[in-house]
Amino acid sequence: MRGSLSRSTIAQKDDPLQPLRAMADRIGKEVEKFAEKVDNWSSHGATNDKSNYDNTLSMVGQFRDLAEESVKELKKQNEAENQGELDQSVRRRIQKLVDAPRMSTEGNGKSGNKSAQLADEPVSQPGASKVPELRQWESELATWELLQVIIDHYYPEPGTVVAAEKRSRLAKVGGAYRYSPNYEIWNRFLLEDDPAKEKDIILRWLERSARTSESDIQSIYKQLEEQAGKDTNSWTSGWLDSRSHLKQMKRLQRVDGPVDPDGPYADNMRSDTDSTLALVTQLDPDAPTRQQRGLEKSDETYEKALWMVIYEMIRRGTSWQAIAEWCKDRNEHWRAVSIGASVESLPEGIDIPGLPNVSGPNAGYIFRRMCLYTASGERSPYEAAAYGLLSGSVKEVLPVCRSWEDHLYARYSALLLSRFDKYLINNHPNKVSQTLAGKFVFQDATADISSWENSSTTVIDLLMQHKTTSHQARAPLKLIQGCLISRTIDDLFYKVGLAVAAMLKQNDELMSLMLSPDTPSAPRSGDASDRHYQALVSDPHGLRVLTHVLVVFYKCLTPNQEPDSDRRRIVDNVLAAYIEFLRTSGREMLVPLYASQLSPDRQIHCLARVLSDVKSAPEQKRFIVLMSQYRTNAVAVLSQHFTIVLTQSGLSDRSTKHVSSYEMLEDTTDDEYLWPCKRISGKFAGLELDPKDEALIQSLQWWKHTARERRITFIHLADALRYFLVHGRMGAAIKLVNEISVESISESRTEAYCGYPFDFNQPGAEEQDSHRVPSLRRSSSRSAVRPAGIPSAEEHEDMVLEFRKASQTCYELQQLVRAIISFREWREEEERIIQSGFLPLDARLMTDAMFRLKESGNKVSSKRIKDLLEAIESILDPLLASFLTRSATGKLISHVSSDPLPDNASTYAKRLYYEAEDFKTIIRVYIPEVLMVYVSVLHSASWLVTRETTVKAMNLANIVADADSEWIQKALLESRHMKSFVDELAVVSRSMLVLGERDDKNPKKKRGGKGETFRIWDVNTVN
Repeated sequence: MRGSLSRSTIAQKDDPLQPLRAMADRIGKEVEKFAEKVDNWSSHGATNDKSNYDNTLSMVGQFRDLAEESVKELKKQNEAENQGELDQSVRRRIQKLVDAPRMSTEGNGKSGNKSAQLADEPVSQPGASKVPELRQWESELATWELLQVIIDHYYPEPGTVVAAEKRSRLAKVGGAYRYSPNYEIWNRFLLEDDPAKEKDIILRWLERSARTSESDIQSIYKQLEEQAGKDTNSWTSGWLDSRSHLKQMKRLQRVDGPVDPDGPYADNMRSDTDSTLALVTQLDPDAPTRQQRGLEKSDETYEKALWMVIYEMIRRGTSWQAIAEWCKDRNEHWRAVSIGASVESLPEGIDIPGLPNVSGPNAGYIFRRMCLYTASGERSPYEAAAYGLLSGSVKEVLPVCRSWEDHLYARYSALLLSRFDKYLINNHPNKVSQTLAGKFVFQDATADISSWENSSTTVIDLLMQHKTTSHQARAPLKLIQGCLISRTIDDLFYKVGLAVAAMLKQNDELMSLMLSPDTPSAPRSGDASDRHYQALVSDPHGLRVLTHVLVVFYKCLTPNQEPDSDRRRIVDNVLAAYIEFLRTSGREMLVPLYASQLSPDRQIHCLARVLSDVKSAPEQKRFIVLMSQYRTNAVAVLSQHFTIVLTQSGLSDRSTKHVSSYEMLEDTTDDEYLWPCKRISGKFAGLELDPKDEALIQSLQWWKHTARERRITFIHLADALRYFLVHGRMGAAIKLVNEISVESISESRTEAYCGYPFDFNQPGAEEQDSHRVPSLRRSSSRSAVRPAGIPSAEEHEDMVLEFRKASQTCYELQQLVRAIISFREWREEEERIIQSGFLPLDARLMTDAMFRLKESGNKVSSKRIKDLLEAIESILDPLLASFLTRSATGKLISHVSSDPLPDNASTYAKRLYYEAEDFKTIIRVYIPEVLMVYVSVLHSASWLVTRETTVKAMNLANIVADADSEWIQKALLESRHMKSFVDELAVVSRSMLVLGERDDKNPKKKRGGKGETFRIWDVNTVN
């Protein structure tokens, strides 16, 4: 069924969301957990912008906590596998270092600027362990932490005057004077320069992420120990093997003092493992570069390993003091000094995370130039990278970058330090004079950025395009992180929304289900066709994260989005895709929560197409409660759902052929005296149920749970019965009446409005129950209405009359169907009596003795058939008096014009016109047949129950002839049943004579209320 399809009806080969569906069953409880947080946030509501902001921040924090909880749990469950994978990654990097050519002794000539290939990292096989899931959660944890810092930086609390707040903080921060401490200058720089502050907070975020998701320093050091084959605790003596070999060679050659690298003894200084390698003759740190000589292989490994660890510590945000202490513990004091052991000490109680080396009279400017020159003369890629990070240079860091985060860290670090050095030159000439700046020119990383204000977007776009990072940058969560950093998250919402529309372009069922008719069509080319946006839609983790980020932004951070704009409709596709994921994974009860985040019209469109999946009554009731809880118009949703299912059924298609007749009688012979030429047929047409009929009835089951709805319920019930009847779908009409009667709806509505349940169509219902109301007003525990809300007697009467008017058409159609149900039951009871042998079927066998036996009381029970007769009379007597005089909406049908509809007719005018036409069809098709069946029943009853029913049968002629019954006369004539009706009455009149002749036992003359008697034709009777 288009637009309301079940989970199993979408063919996989045509389903663009099949990857998402395949993952639906494997997604854990995180979906429910996240929904619980959103529900708490939504349910608490927001009395003002500030409380909404605070609640949203709390919700984001809860998202972050859920991710952290999952990371901890998965790490605990998969400790060995996780550590093994991390160790494998480190071993691969170490092996590359070991297998690489010996360190260049000619500066940076062979290092190049090539980044490490991200694809070289080990990849876990899906299904082998839960390590891939752990990586997914680590990335998600980083995403929520990123969102927190982005909100903190860019979205201040409502009511905050940003400019005034900034002025106040600048007045307190210091750093504006000649002798201000250098750390105050750094703080002021970050406060004055918003993009620089953004770089700083993103760097801190990247450092935290590396500490939680990468191998810790101790693990890296352990892997180095295993690779070297000896205890790293012995790595406290520098280049031990080279020094031992140098001492040995000096003893053999009896050389005292330093060996001149250009002297005669230097040629004999060769490596034990490689005779072609000339070893250094001195052991100071600059010796390899200065002498153009190398070290023993083990010392080269040691050298590379130390720099690898130092780089990783810098990358993780380890403090300079901690790095210096680590170096000193290994007797590498010179390294401690070279990387910033002389950083400016801060006053007690002051901690500035990420503070670079701002020591000295020039606030670290000369130190960074020194690091730059050192990096350019590197002998190890990690040494160059370490000094590159300290100096603010990018190209020396890129060769060791292994991930999107590493590349971002390198570029952001370079931009931040370059910007700071420019700040010093421009604002603190006493620190960095023009002369000093001219002498020690730095590589300005900001020079390649066209706009500093848009530098974050430039960097993220660069990573998206760079061949070594583009693949990872397009991964779902990296895509989200990049857009959060570049502040293009709204563009991501839009592009993913376009991708959803593009993916559904070839699937009309899903298109109708997920997209609003007002949603603009997806372009045939461009961003919407990019695979990485579609990949995000197909990734359940990424889609879940994006959906919740969207809720945060659109419901709190940027709540003033125009709900009816084309852009908003496209963005809503993201939520629609997530709702479809919830639907296909069997989590329908979560749908109202997320649908409430859509624009109002889209809420109704979306929910109306999900209702078909909710079958059980308790779930339907709960679903309606949830819609009300989230302030969704439940009545509008149910109405649209009914309209959708009705359209899918084809019953409302005016081009389909309507039933022209519905026969309920079959001919009898003259000898079959029980009936007037015709009896109720043993087989009615249209009793079979079509799945579409079932779906339409199911769509109406929802209205049982809307106790406060007083009008639309009856309109839809009447519409369904009308369409069933005009198409001859009698089985569907019977099932609908049996399952959703006006009486059952009446009890729920009256209890909700009047305090106690009753059938408002019962005579006297308009009078309030004087016995029940006082007790209800004393206690609310037994009433659905508060004591103060129980209506007065006058209000009660008005409500009942209103309910009767609202349900009139529905009730009349229901009674018509009930009459037909009773006819079928009458036929069955007739057969039972005949089969019992109580009466012979052939009149020729109906002797006086048999007649007397019938009258003697020796017969089968007639209670059932008497009850049926009473039911038929109670239904048809009012129905033949007045039938379908009003539309389901309450308008008099006589006031509806029968002229052809104009082209510009309104929807309501069309409804009334077609409703009136359908009523004419129902009256023409069913009323003549019902009238004739009624005659047959009354005639049969005269033999089976009481002869007085023949009088009632004959009285039908008076009813039809009455001026108020012109509609019945017209129906009989149009259906060509008038002659048959008259013939039936003629047979009834003859039966009255036969019955009168045999009335020996009871000569008393019975008369009706108007003096009528079945012996009217008896010529021997004295009136």
